[in-house]
Amino acid sequence: MVHRPIRSARSRGSARRLALAALIAVTAAACGGNSPDSASSTAPPDNSSGDSVATTDAPVLTNAPTTTNPEVLPVDGGTLTVAIEADATGYNPTVDAWARGGHEVARAIFDPLATYDADGKVVPYLAEAITANDDSTVWTITLRPGISFHNGEPLNADAVKANFDAVLASPQYKAQLALVSGMTVVDDLNLEVQMSSPWGAFPQALVGEIGTQIGYIAAPAMLADPEGGRHPIGTGPFRFVEWVPDDHLTVERNADYWQAPAHLDEVVFKPIPDSTSRKAALDAGDVDLYYTGSSKEISDYQAGSDMSVFIGTPIEPDMLMFNVTAPPLDDVRVRRALVMALDIPRLFDFLDATGVKQPLDGPYARTSFWHVDSDYPSYDPQGAADLIAEYEAEVGPVVFDFAGNQDPFIVSYQELFQSMWAEIGAEANIVSKAQSENISDVLGGSFQVIMWGGQGGGDPDKDYNYFHSGGLNFSRYNSPEIDAAMDAGRALSDPEARKAQYAILQEAYGRDVPYVWIGTNVMAVVTPQKVMGIADFTLPDGSPGTPVAGGLFFLKDVWIAQ
Repeated sequence: MVHRPIRSARSRGSARRLALAALIAVTAAACGGNSPDSASSTAPPDNSSGDSVATTDAPVLTNAPTTTNPEVLPVDGGTLTVAIEADATGYNPTVDAWARGGHEVARAIFDPLATYDADGKVVPYLAEAITANDDSTVWTITLRPGISFHNGEPLNADAVKANFDAVLASPQYKAQLALVSGMTVVDDLNLEVQMSSPWGAFPQALVGEIGTQIGYIAAPAMLADPEGGRHPIGTGPFRFVEWVPDDHLTVERNADYWQAPAHLDEVVFKPIPDSTSRKAALDAGDVDLYYTGSSKEISDYQAGSDMSVFIGTPIEPDMLMFNVTAPPLDDVRVRRALVMALDIPRLFDFLDATGVKQPLDGPYARTSFWHVDSDYPSYDPQGAADLIAEYEAEVGPVVFDFAGNQDPFIVSYQELFQSMWAEIGAEANIVSKAQSENISDVLGGSFQVIMWGGQGGGDPDKDYNYFHSGGLNFSRYNSPEIDAAMDAGRALSDPEARKAQYAILQEAYGRDVPYVWIGTNVMAVVTPQKVMGIADFTLPDGSPGTPVAGGLFFLKDVWIAQ
């Protein structure tokens, strides 16, 4: 269906906002993680002058009480009830597919080999060190001594190798270790992993987050048990107690935890598939923790006084994608003009996202470790109109199809873009199709401009197939300069050296604009005020870590005020 009338549109309602989240989720799933970014969002824009200016000041990320005040001491005991969106099919990290709820359970029972520090950099966690040779073709994982699984088995190099072997034998997940060519148990605490080609981002794969599970280490006995996923055994702060599918999964404090034991006596995870029902359960006091990606819900809870809110690190951003081989989008003047025409604060206001989303000028948030400044266009409708007029004088009218799915909210959201582009002299015809058809069009290159997602936001190496020439580079923007940078970044292990290569990528994208970067997507954890310590996640050395990354959280430092 093609929509040609041009009009401004505004919409409210959680169902409509969820439609945009669903669109991003579907395109991300069709394409193929989480970010080493520091948590962020944006303060509301100041429109007092009448002009719209996208601000980038990072607001307060949480109104949650913390326990860093020495006068506020954690209390042991109590049960925390966590609302999750669904059960997993099982909790074997090498076999079972996990959505967000599966990872929340996993982080209670298992420990990942690596995690993020407070600055968003990957650091060892269950591992003591993860080191590479000069060209990142051989990595050595050194484990912490004296750690045991919940069943008493020792955590050693053989156990980690058994986990990786299980991943390599798994039809679902073997691709996550596709570069691994061999493994050698050096001694009880050291495992050497050989790569078929350089893989500088290997530690990132060991974090344990949406899209990758190989960092969670399960007990060898569990892996050997065909029913092991129903009785998970890890090294984490909580031990598995029972699982009644579609009702609850219960874990209890691991008194022998290798770090300080958790404060909570037990945690109950309750699957509630409907998001409205999950929110209602929190509001009614039936659950103690709820996570949400709704900007409106986040804003509303932050404005209230009875709930604590912690906004996690950004996930894959809102974006549009140009087909740079399809006229008129094959001309960089047109692409830059279409970006310059967009009033981002108006888009955020439409989404009820002012104060939650952060404007973008590239694939990585301004607060991301990976972000660098570029020549990405800023809001300039007059300059945009001048570029369109210049193109029309030389080539002809700027007319193109703008594809999205058939959800009414998505169409109304597209109409806001359409109206902004009309103001500069560009005509966008909104094309509404089933998302499966849009994905087919993208794969075949038969699109001009499309709402898209699933790219950017995390470690740049995760975008290798999307940004490197060929493969899944759906924008058809092929650049030897970017190819060389992506290859070099993959071969390096030092984060600063890798960042220098990915700066080349961002500078090229800012100059040639194959994508429109709109705003960050975030997940927030919401709890009653009595739930303390979400923000207090610490690393084994006592330094702060990133407590909420992409909506995933740790519970070892959480406690309930009596």
